[in-house]
Amino acid sequence: MNLLQIINFVGGLALFIFGMNKMSDNLQSVAGNEMRRILKMLTNTPLKGVLVGLGVTALIQSSSATTVMMIGLVNTGIMTLSQAVGVVMGANIGTTVTAQLIAFNIGQYAYAFIITGVTMLLLRKSRTMERWSQIIIGFGLLFIGLNVMSSAVSPLKDSELARNFMINVSSNPVLGILTGTLFTMLIQSSSASVGIVIVLAANGLIPFEGALYLVFGDNIGTTITAWLAGIGSNSTARQVAMVHTLFNVLGTILIGTLTYLGIYTQIINSLTPGNIYEGQNIARHIANGHTFFNVINTLIFLPFSHLLAKLALKIIPPGKEETLSLGEPKHLNYHVIGNSDLAINQSLKEMREMLRLVRLGLVVSYEAFKDKNYKKQIRISRIESAIDHLQREVTLYLVAVNERTNADDIIQKIPALLHTVNDIEKIGDFTEEINRILNYQIPSQKNPLCECFSSVIDDLHAKLIFMLDLSIDYLADLKEEYTYKIIEMEGRINETHNNQRQNVLLQIQNGECDAAGGLNTIDYLDIVEVTADKLKNLVKAGTHNFVYSHNPNAMDEADE
Repeated sequence: MNLLQIINFVGGLALFIFGMNKMSDNLQSVAGNEMRRILKMLTNTPLKGVLVGLGVTALIQSSSATTVMMIGLVNTGIMTLSQAVGVVMGANIGTTVTAQLIAFNIGQYAYAFIITGVTMLLLRKSRTMERWSQIIIGFGLLFIGLNVMSSAVSPLKDSELARNFMINVSSNPVLGILTGTLFTMLIQSSSASVGIVIVLAANGLIPFEGALYLVFGDNIGTTITAWLAGIGSNSTARQVAMVHTLFNVLGTILIGTLTYLGIYTQIINSLTPGNIYEGQNIARHIANGHTFFNVINTLIFLPFSHLLAKLALKIIPPGKEETLSLGEPKHLNYHVIGNSDLAINQSLKEMREMLRLVRLGLVVSYEAFKDKNYKKQIRISRIESAIDHLQREVTLYLVAVNERTNADDIIQKIPALLHTVNDIEKIGDFTEEINRILNYQIPSQKNPLCECFSSVIDDLHAKLIFMLDLSIDYLADLKEEYTYKIIEMEGRINETHNNQRQNVLLQIQNGECDAAGGLNTIDYLDIVEVTADKLKNLVKAGTHNFVYSHNPNAMDEADE
C-alpha cells in the first residue's frame, strides 16, 4: 500500500466520519427535544426501555447521543439505573442500522444524495429544510467515504503479505476483538469501524469469522464515549458507562465463544441470503452478525437487567449526591399542578437549579481564564444550553399551572414568575458573554492583561459569586434577611463598576495602560454590572410575592 493509497484510505475514513456526524447532528436537531421527552415518558420498564432506546438511536443515528440524554435523566432521578440498562441494550441494536444501510450497497447512488441535499440547501426556505438537506448530504458523504476506502484497499487483495497479516490479526479471536476495540476507541465511531470491516471483508482481505471478531470489539470500543462523558462528572454517569461496558463485554465473551466454535457463523449464514463460505453477500452477513450480536445479547441479559445495574453499582459505588441539574428538570412534577401553591414552589426550586448552573458557568469560565484551560472554556456552551432548556421547561410548567388554576393570587403570580425565569435565562446568556470576554477577547489581545486589570476581574468575580450564592439561598424560602444583603451587594458591584470603569478610561486616555486590555476590562465590568441588576430584579419580584404592581413606575423599575 503506497502513500497515495494510505492518504486516500484515511481521507475516505474522514469523509465517512464527517458525513456520519453531519447526519447525526442534524437528525438530533430535528428530533432531539422530542426524543428526550419520549425517553422520559416511556421507559418505566426495561422492555419499554429497549424499544425506546432502539427507536431513538435508529432515528437520530447516534447511540452516543442517546447515552448522553440517558445520563441526564438518570442523574435527575427521572429514570432509574435499571431502566437505563434497557435503553443501553436498545441503543446498541439501534446503532446497527448504519451497517444494514451500508450492506444495501447504495454507494453507487451516493452522488445523487449529494445533489439532492445541495439542491435543497440552495432552495431552503426554513431551518428545518436546511437541516434535512444537511442530513441528506451527510448520508451521501458517508457512502462516498466508503467508496474511497474501498478503492484504496482494493490493490491489497493482490498482496500476499498484506492478506496474510490481516488474516492473522482478524482470525485470532483475542487479537481481533482487541484490534476492533482499540480502533473504535480511537475514532469514537462504531459505525465507521464496522464500515471499514465491511470494506476489508468485501475486498477479500479478512475472513468472515475474523470480521465478526473485529465487530465484537467495535461494540466494546464504542462504550468509550460514555466513559469520556463521565470524566469529571458524578458517579451516575460512570455507572451508566459501566452498564454499557458490561453488556458488551459479557456479550462478546458469549457470542465470541459461539463464533470460535463455529455455531454463530452457521446461525448468521442460515439467516442471511447467500452462502458466506462461498464468499456470497459478505456485507449483509457482517451487518446481520452485528445486529444479531446485540439482539441475542438483549434477549439473554434483559431478564437480568437489575443484576447488571447492581453489578455496576457494586463496581462504582454512588458518590456524593449531585446537586446540579444537567438540563433536565428535577422538580417539575405535572401530577401536582392541581395543587397550584405546591406547583409554584416546585417551579421556584427549578429556578434555583438554573441559578446553580449560572454559578457553575461563572466559576468554570473564571477557572479557564486563570488556568488557560481550553477544555473548561468549551463547557460553557453546554451549561448555557442546559439553562435554556430548563427555562423552556419551567415556562411550559407555569403555563400548565395557569391553565389548571382558578385561584386569583396564583394567576397574578404567573406573569412575574415567567418574567423571573426569563431574567435567569438572560443571566445565563451573560455568563456565556463573560466567558467570551475572559477566554477569547483577552487572550487574543496583543499584550498580556496587566496585573491591575486582572485584580479588578478577581474582585468583581468574587462579589458576583457571593451575590449568586445569596440569590440561590433566597429562592429557597424568600427570607427577608437575604433581600437586604443582595441589594447591598448589587450596590457594591455598581460602585465598583462606576469607579473602576472611570479609572480604566482615564488610564487609556493618559496612555498608562494597554488600550486593548483596558477596553476588554471595561467590557467585563459592564457585563457583570447588568448581571447584578438582573439578580436584583429577582429579589424585587420575590419581595412583592411575585405579583407585579400596576404602578407604571414600579414596572419600569422591575425591568431595569
